[in-house]
Amino acid sequence: MRRAGFGVLMASMAMASCGRIVTLPKTSNGGLAPSGDLFIRVQTLGALDFVNVNYVVIFNTSGNGQEPYATSFASYTNYSFALLFGGSNLSGATYSLLQVVPTGTAAGFQTLSIPIQTQYVTSFNLISTGTVVNGFTFTFNRQLLNIPNPFASATPSPAPSPSPASSPTPSGTPTLAPGQSALWNLNFFTVTSSTSPTPGQPIDAISNNGISDTTFLCEVDTTQLFDKVFSKPNPPPVQVANPSAQIMAVEVANTP
Repeated sequence: MRRAGFGVLMASMAMASCGRIVTLPKTSNGGLAPSGDLFIRVQTLGALDFVNVNYVVIFNTSGNGQEPYATSFASYTNYSFALLFGGSNLSGATYSLLQVVPTGTAAGFQTLSIPIQTQYVTSFNLISTGTVVNGFTFTFNRQLLNIPNPFASATPSPAPSPSPASSPTPSGTPTLAPGQSALWNLNFFTVTSSTSPTPGQPIDAISNNGISDTTFLCEVDTTQLFDKVFSKPNPPPVQVANPSAQIMAVEVANTP
């Protein structure tokens, strides 16, 4: 792992396959994702522009129930991970993962570029409205974000004591990745790409009030089956100059 800011990360995204345009069928268990996976859909007003715009999904997996906002894009308050989508052209879209970790020092935090574990990426596909490619989906196993804080001190394990034999986990009971909270908060932004004179600057967010909003809430329990959709009216209340950066709808679906 290496230390990296958003600007550095956007300039060095690892290549990832970008699939064909797809429909979104439900799985046999009623969700949009296989068991253990989280599904994300992002749609914009204009055609996707991976060259000039990066599309960012922020996760707070600490379990503190606090929402990560674009107003904290510099301080990373309540940020645990960021998935960034960008690239050099539409057919060569890329994604990268950034971890934000507290260090317990005066510096407060470090940002670490995390190699994508491709075995946990289920799919990455473009979607369209008519002939305009204006969205994408990304489905991943939640283990992708099961990454411990490298600066945290290990807690000594207590001495084992005799205990009665445990009962087997009932069939169908949701299980969590080790060390991962069940409560996640997510948010969705667009930011200027590395080709911009000022890379990494927030442009728009899914909230109706855009990047200045501090009222939006996307809080989910990853032990539950859910499908949440957030959308804006058209025209949106807060408009940005680049329609490719204007987020119009997002969807988050989970299968325990």
